[in-house]
Amino acid sequence: MQPMQLPPEITLLAHAGHSALQLLTRHGRAIVALHGAQLLSWIPTGQREVFWLSPDALPEPAAIRGGVPVCWPWFAKQGMPDGTMQHGPVRGLPWQISAIHASSDEEISLSLQPCAQVAQEASFSALAPGLQVSLRITLGQTLSQSLQTRNLGDQPFQLTQALHSYFAVSHAAQVSIDGLLGLPYQDRLRDLATDVQRSAFALDQACDRTYAQPPSQLPAGAAQPPAHRYRLNDPAWQRRIVIDTLGSASVVVWNPGNETAARMADVPDDGWQDFFCIEAANAGPDVVTLAPGAAHRLAQTLSVQT
Repeated sequence: MQPMQLPPEITLLAHAGHSALQLLTRHGRAIVALHGAQLLSWIPTGQREVFWLSPDALPEPAAIRGGVPVCWPWFAKQGMPDGTMQHGPVRGLPWQISAIHASSDEEISLSLQPCAQVAQEASFSALAPGLQVSLRITLGQTLSQSLQTRNLGDQPFQLTQALHSYFAVSHAAQVSIDGLLGLPYQDRLRDLATDVQRSAFALDQACDRTYAQPPSQLPAGAAQPPAHRYRLNDPAWQRRIVIDTLGSASVVVWNPGNETAARMADVPDDGWQDFFCIEAANAGPDVVTLAPGAAHRLAQTLSVQT
């Protein structure tokens, strides 16, 4: 693919040691690393940073800790052999721009895909033959990501995935999350034991849960399930991050807590206090059976209320 001429709203730069693209509109600035197509930063105009990026993140080719890693074509190691790479290989691959859909002071929209030769050599080509992925990022009044998967092979594939958002917070133990009350969940800290969220969510030491939305009653002809909404409330910073998801009947809520963070090489010992992960996902019971020739879109739209 020939290098693409970039409009003035998109510039190449180095950010936190990574080659990256800066997207700039009058509504704010976003930075996406070409390593993993990973969003590293989003600062809406007049506001503070939305994402957390670890100061101890490991250098490439390691996956970047923070921002919004792309977990694909499996989440964790769900449905995969024990030795499989955690969260799939694409977060550790170089990506490139495949299209620029719109570019103005109001809104920028572009698509990226893994660099072809590297993707062909990656482990998912053997475990998930025929799968093709692209990520569309749109920066305007909101920030949206749309992860599109196509099955070009001749066998169905059991797809799990996530947009693994690390949201910056004043203190993880002092925020709350709306949209989970009444939902059943699997708890990875208790060997996938199941329970139901019976009260308002707040962090208790550590959390690693996959919540499941009830089955959707789709209108005739609908291609995607309806959107689900979650809110991360941060009173100390006087803001609320709104997460609208599409193509997802699950959401992963994760914070490692003090003890696990102390064992993680790419997270400061007290770094767990500075972020909370709320992940638009297809995970747990929410597995997408992708037939040959079929496509699926997982998307999230983020906005900030102050």
